[in-house]
Amino acid sequence: MSAKIVLDYYLDQYQTLGNTLSDISFDNLSFLQEREPVYNMKGQKVSKSYYDKKGKEVVRITYGRVFGNYEHNGKAYSNVFLGLQKTVHYMDWAGEIAYSKKKQLYAFDLQPVFLGDGNETVVGFSSQKQRQILKSERFSADDYLQAMNPQLYAILYAHYTNQYNAYLRTGIKTEFVSALNAEASIDILALLDKEVYGCEPMTVKELIIMNLQ
Repeated sequence: MSAKIVLDYYLDQYQTLGNTLSDISFDNLSFLQEREPVYNMKGQKVSKSYYDKKGKEVVRITYGRVFGNYEHNGKAYSNVFLGLQKTVHYMDWAGEIAYSKKKQLYAFDLQPVFLGDGNETVVGFSSQKQRQILKSERFSADDYLQAMNPQLYAILYAHYTNQYNAYLRTGIKTEFVSALNAEASIDILALLDKEVYGCEPMTVKELIIMNLQ
């Protein structure tokens, strides 16, 4: 029985029309309970699961980013954030993934971002939805840090107020990173150079920079 997909069992029990491999609105299935999505330290949505009433995971949805080449005015640009892709994983009774199905790419309507040098130099591409997602992630990461280590957060925010707020608003991290790297205060350096418990030998400063966009 462990190899059988859990959702198939419930669909058979409830005589629900459709099958496991088709698109199903899991929110409308009365025997499933949705749980809060999982986010990482960068504020990125990682996964969301649906469980049966006994606590057995039935469906897990993972969220990925798609990067690739993007052509604009006959020129190809590499490593462009093109869109988002969900993958639906159907779990078996042993708690393992029995089958996975990728959903179609949610593609951004990308527009060029110019340097502003008068030569129409393109420095990247963005869309309204992409900007909304990135901004939401920055503030989610900010909230995560504040919740996990309020003392560290208070010190950092007080010391780098302008640079950090500019990063949250714009996503441009240059000034904030430069301020961290140029720090001369002995007290602040003692904090930044402290190793992160469980992530040794990574320091607090390295962890902060790693989780910036």
